Amino acid sequence: MRVLITGTDGVVGREIVNEFKKYKNYNLLELTNKKKTIKNNKVIYQDLTKKINLTIKVDAIIHCAAKHPFSKKGNDNMNIYSSNVKMTKNLIKFLNDNNVKKMIFLSSIDVYGLIKNDVVFENQKPLKSNLYGKSKFFSEQLFCKKDNKFKSVCLRIPSVLTFNLSKNNPLIIKIIKKIMNNEKVFSYNLNKKFNNILDVKEIVELINVILKKKKIKNEIYNFSASYPIKFVHMINLMIKLLKSKSEIISVMPKKKSFIISSKKLSNHFNYDIASINKIIIRCCQKIKKLNYIN
Repeated sequence: MRVLITGTDGVVGREIVNEFKKYKNYNLLELTNKKKTIKNNKVIYQDLTKKINLTIKVDAIIHCAAKHPFSKKGNDNMNIYSSNVKMTKNLIKFLNDNNVKKMIFLSSIDVYGLIKNDVVFENQKPLKSNLYGKSKFFSEQLFCKKDNKFKSVCLRIPSVLTFNLSKNNPLIIKIIKKIMNNEKVFSYNLNKKFNNILDVKEIVELINVILKKKKIKNEIYNFSASYPIKFVHMINLMIKLLKSKSEIISVMPKKKSFIISSKKLSNHFNYDIASINKIIIRCCQKIKKLNYIN
C-alpha cells in the first residue's frame, strides 16, 4: 500500500514516519514544506496552503501537517485558522482528483474548547474553542462530507508524548524535563483521574489497523490512553522510572480535570488502546535508552 504522510518536518510527523518504517507492507512517501529536508525520492516538497500539483498515486494519506499555537514562527490565531483550512481544502481536491481511497486526519481534543464535563464524548458540542480548535473542527466536517470520493477517519487526539525534549509543550514534556533534572514538580488536580495522553507508537498501531480494513466510513473518534489513573500516580510513576528525586507540590487548579472516552473507537475497530501506565512506561524506557539521562 502506498501511503503519503504530511507534516513530516514536524515533531509528531517525523516520529510517525520513523515508527511506520517498522511495517514492511507500506511504501511510504513523506511530504514536507521545507525543501532543505529533502534527501531522497521518498520525500516530496509541497506547501499545502497552495494548490497541489503533484502527479503521484497513493492509496491513503495520513494528514499530520498543521499550524498550531506552538509553531516556530509564532503564527497569530487567524493565520493558524486560515492556513489549516486551506490545507484541508487543497488536500480534499487532491484526494478526489487522484482517486485516493482513505484519509486519516490527526485532529485534536482542542476542538471541544472549554470542557465542563467529567468525561468527554464525541457528541459534546464545542464551547469557546480557540481558532486552532475551530480549524480542526471545520476540517473534520469537510473531510467527512458525503460527496467526497474518499473515506475519512478523524482522530481527536490529546497531548502526544514525543522524544523531542527541546520544548516545554505539551505539559507532560515539561513535567518530564523537571523530573529528569530532579526539580520540584508543581501541579494541580493531582487526585483527579487522567488519560489525556498518547504516544506515537500507539497512534501508528491504530492507523495500521485502519489502513488494513477493507472498508471504513466517514467518522470522528476520540483517541486517548485507556485505564485512567490519578495524575499524582502518573507523576510518581515517571519519577520512579526515571530514578528522580523530584518532589510533587500541589497548587490551586487552573482548569477543570476530565477524562476522554475512546469507547466508540475501541468498539468500531475492535482495538484495545494501551493503558496510560503502559504508555508512560515505554516512553520513559525510550528516553533512558536515548541517553537523555544516565
